[in-house]
Amino acid sequence: MRFWSAFCSQKLKPIYIHEISGKPMKVLSTIFCLFAVTFISTETQAQTETNSFNNHVIVILHDKSEIKGELISENDKEIVLSSETLGMLTFQKSEVRRIIRLDEKGRIANPNPTRYFIGQSAYTLNKGEGYYQNIYGLINLVSYGITDRFSALVGTELVSLFSGSPIIFTNLKYGIPISDKLNAAASFSYLTAAGDLGIDLNLGSLNALLTYGDKEHNVTFGTGYALANGEINNTGLLTIGGMTRISKRLALLTENYVLLSEDDALISGGIRYIAKKITVDLLVFEGGVPAIDIVLKF
Repeated sequence: MRFWSAFCSQKLKPIYIHEISGKPMKVLSTIFCLFAVTFISTETQAQTETNSFNNHVIVILHDKSEIKGELISENDKEIVLSSETLGMLTFQKSEVRRIIRLDEKGRIANPNPTRYFIGQSAYTLNKGEGYYQNIYGLINLVSYGITDRFSALVGTELVSLFSGSPIIFTNLKYGIPISDKLNAAASFSYLTAAGDLGIDLNLGSLNALLTYGDKEHNVTFGTGYALANGEINNTGLLTIGGMTRISKRLALLTENYVLLSEDDALISGGIRYIAKKITVDLLVFEGGVPAIDIVLKF
């Protein structure tokens, strides 16, 4: 709470490199070392996985049937699949809802690479993709890919909703792939409330995000400006998030906020459980505060 109180109440000012010292610098050094070790140990694995996505797939039909097998051929009209149990199968493209490609270990791709817990990566949803996120059973967020590069998010929180003054959160994100392992994005977030509470709650942020890695092993750095009462100020806030896949169902996850001007930081670490359309995140923030969410991809 002290971190967020300092962030909300400080008189914000530009931050220069020579001013970064104390706890934030120690946090940055620690996080950098952790991710350096992580990427050294996983870079070879990640490269292998990137190149090893073969013809093994799960085909999901519109009637919700799922068939796993080897993709023999695919064109605009039909796909041919070889199943160990059903033999050679041919499906019209009009019958197919989705094709999930597997790696050589039979693992599905991370269904939610665009976000960590609250923080975002520079990856964007594909056009027509979306997800529903529930945090603590109270906070509800829905995000949707309008194009392959542009996505929108809206959400609210149940206590304020039933009290008659719902807190409303929105986010717009536009991402650009720079290279195979480097993505950039601009993100605008806005928090307000309906009713009487909306007079006092009027906050926003404009952030730049840079993600290095792939969708299974990545780290994201972010910084930006805060908006309050119509004025834009340098926040002095650096966000650092990342994840690395360690098994078919599990990934390590971290999300950290460094408030440079107040010599303070909020750090976290945890795990992500991965299924075809669902991820569950369990994080523990500094001080032992737990955080849990469930995300359904659609």
